[in-house]
Amino acid sequence: MSNVIDLMEQHYLVGRDKEVECFLERLLADFANERILNVYGTGGIGKSYLLNEFRRLSIQFGATFLLLDSRTLISPLEFCLQLLRTLHYPAKEIPMTEDINLITKICLDTIQEATGKGKIVLALDTFEEFGQSEQWLREEFLTQLPPQLLVVISGRLPLQGKWLYSSVWRKLIYRIPLSDLDYESVKQYMIRSGIDSEETVQRIWTQTKGHPLTLALFASTTLVRTLQKTGTMATDEVFKHIVNVWLTEVPDDYRELVETAAVLRYFNQELLSYVLEKPITVKQFQKLASLSFVQRVDRGWLLHDLLRDAVSHELRLREPERFDQLWKRCVLYYFKKIKQTVGKKSVVWDNAEWFYYIGDQLIQSAFYQHSSSYSTEPLTLANWQEAEQYIANRYLHTKDVRINLQDPNTQESVEFVYKAEVSLYGLMHIHLKELYELDASIVKLTRDFQGVVCGLSVIIPINEHTLEYLKSKPLSSAYFNSLSAAELSALQVPRYSRAGYFFKTLDVYDSSDLPMLQWTGLTFISHILSSCFIVAAPPPDPFCHAIFHSLGCEITKDVIHYDYGDQAPAPLFVIDTRGNKLHNYLNRMAASYGIVGENEEKDKDVTPVLLTGKETKVVQLIVEGHSNMEIAQQLYISESTVKKHLSNIFRKWDIKNRAQLINYYMKIRNS
Repeated sequence: MSNVIDLMEQHYLVGRDKEVECFLERLLADFANERILNVYGTGGIGKSYLLNEFRRLSIQFGATFLLLDSRTLISPLEFCLQLLRTLHYPAKEIPMTEDINLITKICLDTIQEATGKGKIVLALDTFEEFGQSEQWLREEFLTQLPPQLLVVISGRLPLQGKWLYSSVWRKLIYRIPLSDLDYESVKQYMIRSGIDSEETVQRIWTQTKGHPLTLALFASTTLVRTLQKTGTMATDEVFKHIVNVWLTEVPDDYRELVETAAVLRYFNQELLSYVLEKPITVKQFQKLASLSFVQRVDRGWLLHDLLRDAVSHELRLREPERFDQLWKRCVLYYFKKIKQTVGKKSVVWDNAEWFYYIGDQLIQSAFYQHSSSYSTEPLTLANWQEAEQYIANRYLHTKDVRINLQDPNTQESVEFVYKAEVSLYGLMHIHLKELYELDASIVKLTRDFQGVVCGLSVIIPINEHTLEYLKSKPLSSAYFNSLSAAELSALQVPRYSRAGYFFKTLDVYDSSDLPMLQWTGLTFISHILSSCFIVAAPPPDPFCHAIFHSLGCEITKDVIHYDYGDQAPAPLFVIDTRGNKLHNYLNRMAASYGIVGENEEKDKDVTPVLLTGKETKVVQLIVEGHSNMEIAQQLYISESTVKKHLSNIFRKWDIKNRAQLINYYMKIRNS
């Protein structure tokens, strides 16, 4: 029976070729420099499944595989006794003693004897449960193992702390982080499960994010529904199960923090404090950040995609009013942050986050559901041929496509049909040489992670150099010729600056490729609030127009063009956030969420005690995220003087910590 199970597990093992190759390389080597393989990843990522494959490979190549579950090893003595039992050491020969040195010596001698008969692999699973015996294992046990023994340590978190302090340990450890499966691996798994419908595979890929445990649950659920024509184990039940699996490591008093972080896309201590309307201490935040499903990225911290979706979905069902309140606080946070950038350099990242929270179902499902790894580069002589080939292939291989989107909150699906001829409209008036000579930065190519060109964009800066082109060429001429002399004059900024952008096309090779579609959408979104003035000429298609409406673009009622063909009258879309128009735009978008009046009334009575000039500068640097030492260096004062300023600020504003300071400062700025 065990052989049958092994064969089935091997059949369903996908997407781990590199990890298996790494293990085999060290298993078959006489002596490996990196004798400790550290396998780590979030709950349900497939660590134990991979260890089983390591076990099968060890047996196949004549090695002994010893697997210990750290959850059962409460002390060094229990570790040694369990290892001796696994090595089939005669129980009657184990002395009845608690002398750990004696038992350790017996254990090491037994291992040494066993290595004379062949290679040994010692695997420790769920290592995060190993507890206080970790130091003993590292300093007293592993250091005495024979060099030909291979150790695998598997857990939710990577080995850290003293494992990394020593250069010797660092050289012995090879890290194997496990990530979610990519689309091709998911597709392979589904086919092996007997599910080969491209539509079903795409749906499950979207729902599971490639998380192995969830993938298995959804695959089995789909099979049950298909074979029995029943709704057994509905989507909600799957999500509840996943939530329980993920949250086993979260203490009860941290559930609120995890649930709040799940509502956010990215988070930091300041944002969590603002959304919860109470200070989050450094200790609390550090505990949250240490959880295995929390990842540090350049923009802050984030929960694993699947956990975030599962927890937020479950919270929305269980406490809809609380969920809505947390979401509103997110909207308000970025609403105020963007308003603070008026007259300053806008932060593109804040703009994208604003649209995540304020966006409707269409925006969230189209542009914020997938991780993508694309890069853009300007058109050059070196990639010119690739650009021409891309356009030729688009005309040669284009076809009608179905764009299937799923609401991340309700799990409801909506489908758009994008006609082949409409998808080519964006390339009708693209002449590479003409655009390149106008401005070499206008045309950009998009590449996927394999380096293949999969998209082409034409975004023209509006200035005195490009205005004549915009007034005379298809797609743009109808709009720019409709402007008054005063309006055109405002756009005639110097050549190497811009008054805005004209989006001539954002073309993708396959519109049904949702990660690519998302990349394109975020390209447009990143320009909206940072560019002051945007004009776009999308094809006359319901899907395209719905996107622009959702982003708050205004349609040109009195200006249409026929540049896509006599039978295809098309309007243009405009976003104008110059000057006070930014406030009008933000207020209009936020009003649809019902938050502006409510919060402006709440905050208008803020009357701060005045600070000195130096204290004000300290506050500004704290809001920017600087430490006391960094503030001291920038202001040419001592660190103790910084602390004195902080003490005075806390007293004047009746606050107790930096989080409260930041929240109060933001209220002052927007009151």
